[in-house]
Formats: sequence, structure tokens, C-alpha cells
Amino acid sequence: MRPRVRRSLLGLATGALVGLLLVLLRGTYPAQSFELKTLDWRFRTFHDPARADTNVVIVDVDELSLDLLRGSVGRFPWPRDVWAMAIKYLATGGARVIAFDFTFPDPDLAHPGADSAFADAARAAGNVVQTLSFQQVAGAAASRNLAFREDTVALARLAAFAWPVAGLPLDQTFQVAEHPYRGLLDASRALGSINFTPDAVDGTARRVPLFYGFRGRVYPAFGLAVAAAADSARFRGGPVRLTARGASLGALHVPLDAGALLLRWRGPYRDPKRRLETYRIYPIAQILHSYQQVAAGETPEVPLDAFRGKVVFVGASGSGLFEPRANPFNPADPGVLIHATLADNLLTGDFLRRATPAANLGAIAVAALLAGFAVSFIGSVWWSVAAGLALAAAYLGLTAWLFAAAGVWLDAAAPALGILLTFTGGMAANYFTEGRHKRQIREMFSKYVAPEYVAQLADDPSKIALGGRRAELTILFSDIRGFTSISEKLEPHQVIEFLNEYLSLMAAIVKHKGGTLDKFIGDAVMAFWGEPVHHPDHADRAADCALAMQETTAQLARRWVAEGKPDIHIGVGINTAEVVVGNIGSVEHKLDYTVIGDGVNLASRLESANKEFKTGIIISEFTLAKLGDRFDVRALGDVKVKGKERPVAIFELLGRRTAAAPAEARAAEVGT
Repeated sequence: MRPRVRRSLLGLATGALVGLLLVLLRGTYPAQSFELKTLDWRFRTFHDPARADTNVVIVDVDELSLDLLRGSVGRFPWPRDVWAMAIKYLATGGARVIAFDFTFPDPDLAHPGADSAFADAARAAGNVVQTLSFQQVAGAAASRNLAFREDTVALARLAAFAWPVAGLPLDQTFQVAEHPYRGLLDASRALGSINFTPDAVDGTARRVPLFYGFRGRVYPAFGLAVAAAADSARFRGGPVRLTARGASLGALHVPLDAGALLLRWRGPYRDPKRRLETYRIYPIAQILHSYQQVAAGETPEVPLDAFRGKVVFVGASGSGLFEPRANPFNPADPGVLIHATLADNLLTGDFLRRATPAANLGAIAVAALLAGFAVSFIGSVWWSVAAGLALAAAYLGLTAWLFAAAGVWLDAAAPALGILLTFTGGMAANYFTEGRHKRQIREMFSKYVAPEYVAQLADDPSKIALGGRRAELTILFSDIRGFTSISEKLEPHQVIEFLNEYLSLMAAIVKHKGGTLDKFIGDAVMAFWGEPVHHPDHADRAADCALAMQETTAQLARRWVAEGKPDIHIGVGINTAEVVVGNIGSVEHKLDYTVIGDGVNLASRLESANKEFKTGIIISEFTLAKLGDRFDVRALGDVKVKGKERPVAIFELLGRRTAAAPAEARAAEVGT
């Protein structure tokens, strides 16, 4: 199998394994928590308060209002005629809906007139929405105890606020309801549940069930009840049908995730850094003061027109008046923000949709497999790290764009993690497979060729035919003339020092010229060009190497003579031929990357022929044919070669030409 194909399959296998692992772990707490954190990051990064419905406003019982009103109406909870004044002012201003995010379960026995005033104001306005809260109980004894304390008349009247809904999940049915006291209940336009349903993973509000079941009937969430009161024709046009992925509210289709609506948050309750409010907030002290100003014939602090056509939520942010609710922006915002956001989403029809499970699983699979395929083409660790981070960032960018532009929540954490893990696993797999193969190549060829060529071979092992193949190469043999007699004049350690210095210089020249250092045979050097690194000009490189070896040996000889050591000369033989190249030897004992064939024998014979012709470098006619006219040569005649029918012409290599000689001079040299 070709290395690139093998690497691709290995990368895809790594991606498939990582993808499968992430799919299996997708439902675990760490995986869900990680994904929800990325969703919160998208909310915080891409929320746009400018998209908030400007018809949704909040009247806030804030800390300042509590302080300002303490002298006139006392400490909270206030007598309920205070709420009646607020209703009257808002209704006079033309508010479309007035929704109280407070519970009023029991009559105020100390102020019965205030209770009546509150209920009368609500009835007169005709657009006041109050709250419900549901509980689940376990055990017959608890159920009997609660039944004893129930207002059966109020519960009977509660049925009038139920919605016709089909398909409500059983986990959204309850046994106990807390509702407004009977007089306020009768005066209300609608009721809605304020049950807090945060994500179980981290207790953060991101979704709201639209309906809750209670004793065989179904009641809307508070935000839905408010939206329906504001536009009853749109939301109460017929029976409601619920599925896990959506709800049909009249002509409106609402996307759901696991039976709940994903809130498309517009922003936090308040943004202190930018001094912004997602929804316009009026302190209730201003509303009550404006009510008194109008009654006195004065210009109100908050104009009545400020509430014309508005959906007004009355909530609290004062200390101790609300239960902190965590959302993607803050860990403790008032819960009225949840209801206002739900009503906003429903009234504007601007929803956040979660991608289907198939799309999310597909994203994991595609991301991991794509990463596996990509990592198979990258050899560098640093480039792999950069590519993995870039691909993960690109995927996160896609999820961010889908969220901001299309309102789609596509899983970000698992696919991005899949990309990073696949790249990490792919790099590890490459290290233990391809990397090991490359290390073997480096170890094998570092003895033969220059480091830069070793790196090329390691990066593309397909260039190597370790099993052996035929190739046209140029082979070089060199030998020190009369070395046997020289060595007899030196001490053994001097012979070793002599050879080590000489052979080190010769080996460096061979590698520098792009050759493969085959072996040392005593004082002889065997090298070849053309494999494992392919060079079309292998003959030129061998010729240049021979000339450099000759020049370096002459320089070395002059220094040795000056040091009182023997003078040396070398003979070099070069031949170009088709030979067999590959690993030859014993796998168990010793294996060499070398060449064999008649062409190798001829190169060795030419090296020996230098003694006969008293020359330094002899090349064959086959090498000369490759050199062309780039070198100066002198014809020496023909030699008979074993295995060939005709003699082979040989030439002395004199040097590289500095300028092209005329063709006639070239012909004369060859014919000499």
C-alpha cells in the first residue's frame, strides 16, 4: 500500500474512533456542561439588545423605590391598593398587558379594602395577568394534607384559564398549584406559570416549557400567557399540538428542544459596564409618583404615553424580594427577565432553534473524519498543531455564524474537540507508525547520504526501493596508491589516525556532492549517485566529487609531507550503468544499502587502471556520454570488459570546463 494512502486510512480511522467516542460520551455531564458553556459564550458575544422588542417594558420594585416609598406606604410587602394605583396608571396610559411577576395566594386580612381595590383595578383594566406556580408531591399523606388546605372554589374557577393542549409530556404534570386569592383570580385576564426550569447540568435558565399539566388540565407558562393576552387572535386560534421538536399555537409554529422553548436572550437585566438595559425599566416609585402627579393635575414624571401599546411586566430587583435566577449573562438576575424574554420571542416570532440530533451527530462525524484526513497530509508537528487549531477555529466560526445570523444552535464543543483530539491522535499515530518508519530511514541512510537528503527521504519514503530495483546510476571507486607500503612505515595508531582523517574528508565530499556513501574497503571509498535520492545529473555530481577528492587529497598530502608524513596520491574510477540497488545482506546480522552488477565491477576496474595509465581519474564512455562537453577529458583507449562483446572506451577526467570549447577541439580530444 502506498504511504500516502496508508496515512490517509490511518487518519480516517483515528477520526472515526474519536468521533465514535464523542458520540458515546455526548450525554455525559462533562460533555453537556462544556457544550452549554459554548452556548453561553455565544449568547454573551452575539446578543443584541437592539433586537429586543421595544413594546416589552419592566416596572421594577428596586432598592431605590423601597427606600423612597418606605415613608409613605411602609415596608414591603405593601398594602395591595399600591398595586391598584400602579394598574390604574398603566391602564390609563394604554398598556396592552399588565403582568405581575408576584404571587398573591392569600387575602390580606389586615387590609381587606386594599385587596378589593387591587382586584377592582385589575377587573377594570381587563388586561392583567397573574402568576401560577406548580409543585409535585409524593405520597398519599402529603396529598391529603394539601387537599385539606385547598380552596376548592378557586380551583374550580382555575379551570377557566386552561388551554386545550395535546401531547404534554408526563414529566410536566403537577399535583399542587399556588394561585391568586379568589377575588384577584376572578379579576385576572389570564394566568401563567412562573416555575423555574433551569438546565439540570448547571442550574442556568436557557429554556422554558410552554405548558404545565395540573389535574388533567394544561396551563401556559407566564411569558406565553402574557403574549397570548397581548395577541389572542394569534396564539389562541385553535387547539395546541405539542411534540418534542415543536408546538403549534394557532398559525404560529414554535420550535422546541426536548419539549421546551430555547430562549433567544437579548441581553442581561442590566449591563452596568455599558449602562444599558435590555428592556426599558421604570422604577415603581416613578410610576406611583406619576400617578399622584396626574391626580394633582401636574405633569407626570413618566408620561402616560410611555406605556401606550406596551406589554408591562411588574417585577422586583430589590434585595430580598426575588429569587436570583442564573442566565448566560449573570448568576443572579431577577426572574422577570426570563418571562419578558419568552414573551418577546413569542411576540416577535424570533426563535432560537437547536440543530437536529442527526445534524449534531453528523457534525461530530464530519469534523473528526475531516480532521483525520487533513492530519494525514501534514508531517510537521507544528504545522499539525496550527492546522488543528485553525480547523477547530473555522468550525467554531461556523457555529457562531449560524447562531448570530440564522438563530441556530449547532453543537460547538464536541465537534471542535473532535478536531483537536483527532489531530492529536493522528500526530501520535504518525509518530508511532510513520514516525517510526521515518526514524528507521534516518538511521539507515544517515550513514550514506547528507542530512538534507535524509530529510527528503524521510518525508517521502516512496522514493526508496529497499527491496531492490534496477536503476541507472553512476558509481565511483577511489583508492590510495601504494597504501600498503605507506602503512608499513607507520605505527598502528598512526595508520588509524591517517585513515580516519583521510576517509572523513572523502566521505564529507561524497555527501556534499549528493552521493551515497556505500562503504569503506580499507583505504578505498565506494560511492554512487542516483539512488536513493534521484539526481538527473548524477554523472556530473560524481565527476565533480572525483575532482574535489583529488584536490583535497593534494592539499592533505602537502600538509602531511610538511609534517614528515608520507606523500599520497589517489586513483578514481567512475562508470555509469544500469545496476541493482537495494538492501543486501542478512536481516539477522548485517544489511547494507548498496549496488551490484557488471557496471559496479567496471568502475572498480577503472580505479585500478589508473596505475597502468599513470592517471588520477578514469571515466568510462558511458559516463562521458552523460557529461557531454561540460568537462575536459583525454582519451586513453579501450579496455576489454567481462560480459561485453566489444571493448569499452575510457578517458582521463582532467577538470570541468570554464567555457564551452569548439566542437572541433572536443572531437580532437576524444580522438587523441
